[in-house]
Amino acid sequence: MNSVLVAIPSMREMSLLHSRSVNSAGPTPDIIECERYDTAVCGVGMLDFAVNLSGLLAGRKYACVLQVGICGAYPGRGLAVGDVVRVRSEVVGDMGVQEADGSFTHWSKMVEDAARYAENGCGENAGILPESLRGLRSVSGLTVNCCTGTASLSLDRSARFDVDVESMEGAALFAVCRRFGIPGFEFRAVSNVAADRDPASWKVGEALAALKREVLDKL
Repeated sequence: MNSVLVAIPSMREMSLLHSRSVNSAGPTPDIIECERYDTAVCGVGMLDFAVNLSGLLAGRKYACVLQVGICGAYPGRGLAVGDVVRVRSEVVGDMGVQEADGSFTHWSKMVEDAARYAENGCGENAGILPESLRGLRSVSGLTVNCCTGTASLSLDRSARFDVDVESMEGAALFAVCRRFGIPGFEFRAVSNVAADRDPASWKVGEALAALKREVLDKL
């Protein structure tokens, strides 16, 4: 067992980052013990990721958890496909209610809960990360259940929450790690622009190759 757990959302991401097979089914996902870190597929979306990561952390003690995967970048935020970033904060973006006029009211406007989560690896734990990872560009993220599929929604989300990238698991990582008192860090590679949905233009393989080179190979 290593001291660092690398938590990966999907089997596709895992297969492009590691050659060994892994099982994501069962009470908790399989853990692969690599040379310098352990890794596991924790599931796509906030719910599966939180449940599976909690199961792993309940059974093993790690010094820190790294979430790695792909993300979409919002237009006009200075990011390009292939960029590797460190996501320092997350907002749950589609938690709220739809009003009778069709408008959306975010959860933070209804209760005293901003639905915002932050990296909890600072302070005395800042030295856990290698210097090469600490120097990666820092961004703000939006965690959603429904990915952006139109340019208008992209502009609304990035402006409303002042965020740079979009994923489906970031807030879950920070929430679970905070609950277990373990430093959690999120690293993402931009595979696409989060605007009008066009999967044919996504560069998933290239993004994950950059993620492996800039993050996993330097742990």
